[in-house]
Formats: sequence, structure tokens, C-alpha cells
Amino acid sequence: MNLLALETATGVCGVALHRDGVLRAECWVEERYVAAEWIFGLIDDVLQKGGVSAGDLSAVAVSIGPGSFTGLRIGLSVAKGLHAARGMAIIPVPTLEALADAGAERAREMGATMILAALDARRDEVYCQLFALEGGGVTPVWEVQDLAVEEVVRQLPGGAIAVTGDGREKVARVPGGMEGRRGSPLIVVPQEHARCSAAAVARLGASLFGSGVRSDPAVLEPRYVKEFFLRTKE
Repeated sequence: MNLLALETATGVCGVALHRDGVLRAECWVEERYVAAEWIFGLIDDVLQKGGVSAGDLSAVAVSIGPGSFTGLRIGLSVAKGLHAARGMAIIPVPTLEALADAGAERAREMGATMILAALDARRDEVYCQLFALEGGGVTPVWEVQDLAVEEVVRQLPGGAIAVTGDGREKVARVPGGMEGRRGSPLIVVPQEHARCSAAAVARLGASLFGSGVRSDPAVLEPRYVKEFFLRTKE
């Protein structure tokens, strides 16, 4: 089974190829607002490195949000275009779960038993979700939320919690974060393990595909969490 994965929800624009249970190729650019410019070139590069063509793909996994409104729409539009052209299945992958999965191994090495995925949602807010580090994966403890950083820290349980994503420093700076939260300071995951990853989207997408998850492209929409408004001229 050949699965293509797209990550455009954050400042990372990435593409990965998962084939026969193994990550075969990954290409990415870390720069905001470049997904529309880079995504198709990255797809071509990944397919070439993986030695497959678009016609060999069985499914496309896409980071479905929350995240950048524009980035999410670009990623899903590309996934729907591939479905229309090739008939492949679309697998929506929760962005915060993929983010937590990408940082899970490093978080365990740092002594964490839980990991908080946090993406900057502007002002003093973050999109966030808490996961337990169980076995080799991550298990959701919270639903996806959009919270003020002070409220995030207030809701966190005790224990060794790592925080990952581009909102991690924002959360950690809150009094009660790094200074000591119920006797347990937050563990900040290093940058190289704290970014969204097409490879993580591919891993989770392959698992969901194997479990029979499929989405109807006609009704599939990004998971914005915040309300989305289109500005129009009067």
C-alpha cells in the first residue's frame, strides 16, 4: 500500500510517502505561507525518491487541523484534487495528534508520561490537546481545545508533562509552567522534535487506513476549531 501524506497546517509544508509499512521518503520546507508555492514540487520530489507514480497511490493522508486556516484549505484542496484525478482514498489525520506523535519519543527520553501538543492560535491562546504516552503511541486525554495559555496550565494535571509545538514556549512562560506546576515543571521539547511532520501524518494515516477509516471528499472540511469567517467587501 502506497500512502502519500500532506502537512500544511502550520509553518511546515511537508510531504511524505509511506509504502508497505515503512516511511520511504519525506521532503519539507519550514517557512510560513509557502504551501501553495511548494506543495506540488514536494509531491513530485517525494514520489521520485520513493520510486512510485501518482497512479500507484492507494490513499492520501492530510493534516486536517487545527492550524493555519489558509494552510489547511490548501492541503485539503490538494488531497481532494488527487482523489478526483486518481480515485484514491482521503484519510484526515488530526494535526495535534500527529504533532504529539512526532515529539513522543523525545518526550519519553526526557522523562515525560504525558505530552501536550500546543499550536499558537494568536494573542494569548493556543490550540491544544493533552495525550498520554502509552506503549509506542499517544492516547488522547483531552479533546482538542482553543484556550488561553493561563487556562491551559490551570487545567493540566500533575506529573511529568512535555509540551511540544510552536505554542510550547508560550505555555511554558506562564507562571506555574516552568516555575513549577503542582511540583512538576513542564518539559519543553526541543525544536527539532517539536514541529509538525508529514512523516507523523503518514504513520497515523497508514494506521487509520488499515483500520478502515475513509472520508467522503464531498463533505470533508478542515477542523478549524475557531470559527472561520470570509471577509467580503460591502
